[in-house]
Amino acid sequence: MRFSTALVVLLHVVVGSEAMHAKSSTSPTLSYWHLNLPTTPIPDTLRELISPLSSEKTSELLDAIREGKKVSMAEPDPTPKLGRKGGPDSVASQVPQGIYIYGSAADDDIIADPSVSAMFFHEKDLHTGRKLTLYSTLLKRSSPDNRVFFLPRRLAEAIPFSSDKLSVALEKLDISQGSDTALAMKQTLKACEGPANSGERRYCATSLESMIDYTTSTLGTSSLNVLETNVPCKLESQKYTITGIPFQSKSGSKAVVCHSETYAYAVYYCHEAQHITTARVSLKGEDGSSGEGVAVCHTDTSGWNPQHLAFKVLNVKPGGAPVCHFVPNGEVLWLPAH
Repeated sequence: MRFSTALVVLLHVVVGSEAMHAKSSTSPTLSYWHLNLPTTPIPDTLRELISPLSSEKTSELLDAIREGKKVSMAEPDPTPKLGRKGGPDSVASQVPQGIYIYGSAADDDIIADPSVSAMFFHEKDLHTGRKLTLYSTLLKRSSPDNRVFFLPRRLAEAIPFSSDKLSVALEKLDISQGSDTALAMKQTLKACEGPANSGERRYCATSLESMIDYTTSTLGTSSLNVLETNVPCKLESQKYTITGIPFQSKSGSKAVVCHSETYAYAVYYCHEAQHITTARVSLKGEDGSSGEGVAVCHTDTSGWNPQHLAFKVLNVKPGGAPVCHFVPNGEVLWLPAH
């Protein structure tokens, strides 16, 4: 095995293949899930991001990091991917960062982008028979070539995750200063380190294990349901009809929402969602496709930035009518099972 001066994360795995499922089934991360959430099925959104690394391989890589060495982390493949096609300096597009940071203000470009602004709707529109235009930005799951994976927690904790140590992280991950990935990482760290909304508990999870710990601690139970949006999406946009609402929580229910962030490996911005109602919504597209979306309605927006995108789109004010949005595909909402 060849070593040099930095850590390169090579997670070249064909998600959905027999090899991936075999490795995931015995991974320490999946074992941690079953140990701490014994009654909670793992959603596809999170399962497909589990690292294929064994405990032995993780230990080997940790030793290499401590010695300042470089090592491949997965299946033999000459292309450095970090889970993305195109090498460690490439990034995949997703819902813009900051949309769900309620203290942030929307810029003109985002306000003018219908694929983003259509994500928000009024609570009165959440009923059977209502038609909503939804975009692939919200519904489409990233392809395996553009997917980034969670690192095992021991490995994630060995890589600095802070703005003041970003240059160290870039060196360990063999990512160029000034590259798209480096700039995206800088923005994610800024969001993770920024001030929280009043009364909000939030956390940036750099591993699935740390997401589990944060969620069980915040909600005070290990008996949880994890909801995800799963709606087939073959078009850039189309109208979907709400055909049913199989579940709707009581107003004020506690929940944790985890939003995917752009980084060199999987990172989720998780926060306790207060003063909300949540719903599972059955949707049917004009093309005949059907699936289920997860909707969140915020009943108290008094602490939000008055320039937040939702207010611009819905023409409401902070503390006014509830603001609703769907949880994008690839992100998850946690609720106590009771």
